[in-house]
Amino acid sequence: MSADVAVEGGGPERRPAAAPAGFAAAAARGSVWTTSQVIVNKLVTVAVGVALSYILSEADYGLASFAANLSVFAFVLPTFVMGDVLLADGKRFDRVAGAANGVMWAAAVAMFAVVAAAALPIERLLDRQGLALLVVVAGTRPLADAVLAVANARLRMDLAYKRMAILDGAVTLATTVAAIGLALGGAGAIALTLPPIAALAGRGVLYWQSIRGRVPLRIEREEVRPIARRFAVAGVGQYLHNIVGSLEVVVLGLLTNEVELGLYVFAATYAFQSNSIIATQLASVLQPIFVHIHDDAQRQVSAFLRATRLLSSVAVPLCLIQAAIAVPAITLVFSEKWRGSIAPFAALSIAQTFLFVCAPSIALLKAQGRFRAYFFWQFGQMVGSVLLFVFATKYGAEHALALAAAVGLPAEANAGKALAMSLASIVSWGISCPVAVWLGGRRADLGVRATLRVFMEPWIVTVPVAAALVAAWIGLRGAVSGPWADGLAIGVLAPVAAVVSIAGCIVLRRDTREDFLRVVERVRRRRK
Repeated sequence: MSADVAVEGGGPERRPAAAPAGFAAAAARGSVWTTSQVIVNKLVTVAVGVALSYILSEADYGLASFAANLSVFAFVLPTFVMGDVLLADGKRFDRVAGAANGVMWAAAVAMFAVVAAAALPIERLLDRQGLALLVVVAGTRPLADAVLAVANARLRMDLAYKRMAILDGAVTLATTVAAIGLALGGAGAIALTLPPIAALAGRGVLYWQSIRGRVPLRIEREEVRPIARRFAVAGVGQYLHNIVGSLEVVVLGLLTNEVELGLYVFAATYAFQSNSIIATQLASVLQPIFVHIHDDAQRQVSAFLRATRLLSSVAVPLCLIQAAIAVPAITLVFSEKWRGSIAPFAALSIAQTFLFVCAPSIALLKAQGRFRAYFFWQFGQMVGSVLLFVFATKYGAEHALALAAAVGLPAEANAGKALAMSLASIVSWGISCPVAVWLGGRRADLGVRATLRVFMEPWIVTVPVAAALVAAWIGLRGAVSGPWADGLAIGVLAPVAAVVSIAGCIVLRRDTREDFLRVVERVRRRRK
């Protein structure tokens, strides 16, 4: 057992202390399947995104994201949370699935109706041409989630990650490529809004086909009220989390124009890629594992820490190296119109080194059934973030640009508010995510020092490597032409720096080395 977690007294029924390592390794193995398909699809997504960046305008990106994030405010009971409720009550899954499905669909239809009715008034109030249609499309998100949620929960309970990875990969690949067709056909911002929602619905259809007949959907009337209450409590907490995640785009969208918002959204889209590959997939794997050891808080938290440290040994180096190559990456790959997104991209990449832990921490709180703690944590972050983001956007642009210039990043006047928001994002998540880890670990007496180590150790290893990478790129710029220097930095220096940083993070802790070697051994055996 990790020394970071205090040992509780227990009787002879307790499992050996080493057991959490097995759950950490199981989490990592399950994440290999989900992460592998996401990596393949992210490569396609990046390629498609590059093409879209030449077809669509900054305003298209800004308006599409503004509509999607604005509609989140109407999704008071996020539909997919019903899957979390079912996982938390996994032993009664078959009995409550029908009631859960009925309650979920009623909520989904009601929320879509509200968004659709409000779309045109919102467009007229904000005077944003084309916003109404985008809001209606974004409003179908609860319906798509409703198709997916119950079947997804069943497969996660079964730990059927290989099957899910194959289905997810096929659907995501198809809808991502379809975005190009929409863009070329003149769909504009719709090409950014519709495909992700279609992917959710498509995954749901395939999931239901794969578990045909295994989920009883008969509604047990006595289960409707209890499941509705749990859904309401869990949903409100998730609602606040979704609002927190949308605040940056909504605040910036209200206080600046579509072009500057588009620069921010473009930066965020690519800055979040590493986190979405690893953290989100890890969370989906961890939650059902945590449910299986629900009655042993010590093992839950220890498994969480080990799995998170193992994955953070990859996620944090990737995000920091990503920030280090912001200038060559965007300059070489994208057109000049996106130059203003370079500094926000670097800042948001740094924010991801904290945000990585958010999804696994939420998975732990949900598996523990601590939806009230989840609610109060997100409520606190929401209030603090609103004040911080409004202040940063209104008064921080000039200071943000001065800071960018001081560290050698392009200081584009048309992206000052976007950069100020990106820096505020670092502060918001840099405070909130350690609090989330500490909250999840309270049942096992996780201390502040152990909490901070989750974040500090990968930084200590990676920052010197990232600095050396930047210095090497600057040296190359003086020796060869700009495009060649940028290409070598992206294709050679950055991968080497990432590997060195990841290896250093893994070597730093014995338990992380052990978990990594277990995963490697499993992969080696499967190949044989």
